[in-house]
Amino acid sequence: MSVKPSRIALITLATLGLLVAGCGRPSATPRARPTPTPTATPLPSIGPAGAAATGTATASSASAAASPTPTNVVTYRGDYARTGWYQNDPGLTVSVLPTIGALWQSSALNGNIYAQPLVDAARQLVLVVTTADDAYALSATTGQRVWGPVNVGTPVPRSMLACGNVNPVGMLSTPVLDPSTDTLYAVALTRQGTSGMRYELVAFNAATGTVRPGYPVAIADPAGFNIGYQQQRAALTLLNGTIYVAFGGYYGDCGPYHGWVIAVPLAHPTAQQSVMVPTAREGAIWAAAGMATGPGGNLYAATGNGSSSGTLDYGDSVLRLRTRPALTFTRHAQDFFTPSNFAALNDNDADLGSDAPVVLPPQSGTTTPNLIFATGKPGVGYLINRDNLGGLSGGNGVTGEGVFSACLFGPCPQQHEGSFATAAYWPGGAAGNFIFAAGDGYQPAPCQGRGGVIALRLGTQPSGASDFTVAWCSEDMLDPGSPAVTGPAGGHAVVWVVDTRSGVLIGLDARTGEAIWSAPTGPTERFVAPAISGSHIYVGGMDRVTCFGPVT
Repeated sequence: MSVKPSRIALITLATLGLLVAGCGRPSATPRARPTPTPTATPLPSIGPAGAAATGTATASSASAAASPTPTNVVTYRGDYARTGWYQNDPGLTVSVLPTIGALWQSSALNGNIYAQPLVDAARQLVLVVTTADDAYALSATTGQRVWGPVNVGTPVPRSMLACGNVNPVGMLSTPVLDPSTDTLYAVALTRQGTSGMRYELVAFNAATGTVRPGYPVAIADPAGFNIGYQQQRAALTLLNGTIYVAFGGYYGDCGPYHGWVIAVPLAHPTAQQSVMVPTAREGAIWAAAGMATGPGGNLYAATGNGSSSGTLDYGDSVLRLRTRPALTFTRHAQDFFTPSNFAALNDNDADLGSDAPVVLPPQSGTTTPNLIFATGKPGVGYLINRDNLGGLSGGNGVTGEGVFSACLFGPCPQQHEGSFATAAYWPGGAAGNFIFAAGDGYQPAPCQGRGGVIALRLGTQPSGASDFTVAWCSEDMLDPGSPAVTGPAGGHAVVWVVDTRSGVLIGLDARTGEAIWSAPTGPTERFVAPAISGSHIYVGGMDRVTCFGPVT
C-alpha cells in the first residue's frame, strides 16, 4: 500500500502542513476548523489558450495528445448518481499530465461562485451562476464572455437573514443543463420589496442567456416552509421531466428550518409537490452535491442533524425518496438508513448530510451488489444496501453500520468535522473498484497523515457481503473539495481535487495516490468540484473561472 507519496514542489509544508504521527487515535483532539477563508494568492492574469502554463508535473514528459471531443457537463460532477467519474474523458490520464497547464482565467464576475460550472459542449460554453443572481456563458476555449451578466433579481443581503455566512444570497446551488432543449435551469433567491424574499426557478436559453417565456417560476412555500430560514445550496436534479430542489438551513442552524425537497414538473411548473424530512426541526439536505439518483426514479438524500431528542426522526440519515407515481418518503425501514449513534451525532453537530450519497454501479462477486456509499462529518465511511437501506443500524457508531463501515477521518467516533466532500467512484479493472473519499482528520491505518484523499478498494467479507479496505492515502490536505476522476476503466486514471484552503488543484495517480501534478487556482469557496470536458478542467474561484488543459 502506498502510504506517504513524495511531496510535490508546489505544495509546500506551510500550506499543507500539520502532519500527525498517529492515525485515528481516539485520545486526540481534532483541529478546530474555522469557517474557511481563502488564503491563496490570486492567479496573475492569464491570457488566451496556450499563453501561460502554470501547472507542474513530475511524471515523465509526453507529447500533447490530440484534443478530444468536448462533452456536456450537465450537473454537479457530471452525473446524477454523483460518481464523479468523467468517463467521457478517457484520454486525460497520468501520461498526459506534463502537457497540462493553465490556459485562461476569466475576468471577475459579479458576486461569488459557489456553484460548479457546467459545460455546453455543442456551443463550447462554460455556464456559471453567482451569488449576485447573475448568469454567464464563457467561451470554453478563451474564457471570454459570450453572454452575461443576465440578472434575474436582487439577491438577499445577509442582514435580512437570522444567520448564515454567505452575503448576499442569490444563486448558490449548481444548476442543471438540459441539452435536449438548450436550457439551463437554476434556482435564485430574490428580494421582494423591502423585507420579502422568494425562491424562483429560472430557465435560461443556454445559447443566448435570455430567460425562457413563462420563467422565472416561483417555488411555492409549502405549509411549514419558512423561507427566511431555508437555504438552497444543494445541486439541482433533473429526472423524468421534473426539477428536484432540496433545501436545508443556514450556517448557525437558526430558526425552525427543515430538510425539504420540492418537485417542479417542467410541463406544468406550478403543479409542484413537496416532501419534508419528518424531524421536529432541522434534518437539512444541504450538501453541495445535492441528491443522487438511482434506478426506478428514486432519489437518495443525506440529512443533517435532527431535533437532538434522542428519538429517531430521520435526521443524520440517508433517505430514499420515491418519485413515482408521486414524490414520497415512506418511513419504512427499507427506505432509510440511520447510524446507531444518531443521537450523539445530533448532539455534536456531526451532520451525516455534509456529503451527498453516491449510487455505485452494480458490483459483482458479492451478495450486496447494489450499494450506496456515504460519509460526512462523522468521518466514517458507510456502505449501504440500496435494495434495502435497513432502517436504524445496529453497530457501534464506527463499525457494524449498514453493510460495512469503518473510520476514514479520525478520531472516530469523536470526529465532527470529517468530510464535506462527496466521494468519487472509479472501476480500476484488475486492480478492483475504488471509492475516493476526501476530508479532514487522522487517516486510517496504515496511513499516518491528516486529511486529503483516501482510496478504498471494494471487496467482500467472508459472509459474502461487500466491504472495503484502504488502498492508499494522499498527502495531507487542509480542506479538499469533492474529487473527480478521469481516464478509462482499468487505465492510468487521475483523481482531481482542489485543496480549497490552499487554493491548489492537484492531480493524483488513481492507482497509487501519488501527487504528480498541481497548479494554483486562486481563492475558492469551500465546496469546490472541478468540471471536466474535452480534457479541459474548469474550476470556479471566488469570482472567476480558471481553465486548465493541454498546452500546445
